[in-house]
Amino acid sequence: MRDFITALEFLTRVRFSNRKEWHNEDFGRSVLWFPVIGLFGGAVLCAVNWQLTLLNVPNLLRAVLLIVVELFFFGGLMYDGYMDTCDGVFSARDRERMLEIMKDSHVGANAVLGVGILLLLKLSLFATLEPMQLSLGVLFAYVLTRTLMAFYIVTYPNPRNNGIGKMFKDYAKTWYPLLGVMILGILVYEFGWFYGAGALGTFVIMNLWALYLKNVLGGLTGDTFGFLTEVGVVVYLLCIYVINYAYLY
Repeated sequence: MRDFITALEFLTRVRFSNRKEWHNEDFGRSVLWFPVIGLFGGAVLCAVNWQLTLLNVPNLLRAVLLIVVELFFFGGLMYDGYMDTCDGVFSARDRERMLEIMKDSHVGANAVLGVGILLLLKLSLFATLEPMQLSLGVLFAYVLTRTLMAFYIVTYPNPRNNGIGKMFKDYAKTWYPLLGVMILGILVYEFGWFYGAGALGTFVIMNLWALYLKNVLGGLTGDTFGFLTEVGVVVYLLCIYVINYAYLY
């Protein structure tokens, strides 16, 4: 339960404990529960989206409200990592300078442009997908991206000798992503191959992204986990949009 609460409080804005002291082992063991936290978060957005649909809320307003709910539940941690990665990786500097830029708390032009594009893509997809597809899409997307985060942690090296990414890497077990795979398998069994095909396509695309970041930075950091998670949500929704379009036409 301690490890589950650690994951919940790290990945979301939900707070149950008043712990003042955190141990590296806590973060490493909490990786097991990342997909479950994604399931909870996806279920929240799924329910909100369905309720807004029943109330006949216009698509664009519904999409904006879903972004607000996402930020309220998950907070800005993943966006922060996404923006830091954009500033560093797209700075066209050498590896060491990129890593320094990513640790800098200041926000640069690449971060602003990157998060603007990300939000436009999310809003467009939230407003375009059919309500049922979007509800199930966000459920799958948040489980998948948190499962992938666990996979990145246990699979890819870390280029730094400290930081959050290092803590996760040192204490997470290689089998931790299997819980997420099991959850995804159950969801595919319940809701069909369509969403499983999107998950497979996203897995391939996001690992290509991860390999690119590994080659550029020498490994994956905590910031890149945020980047890959946010991009993964968009990629998954794009995948089911494309699959649906190809299936219909």
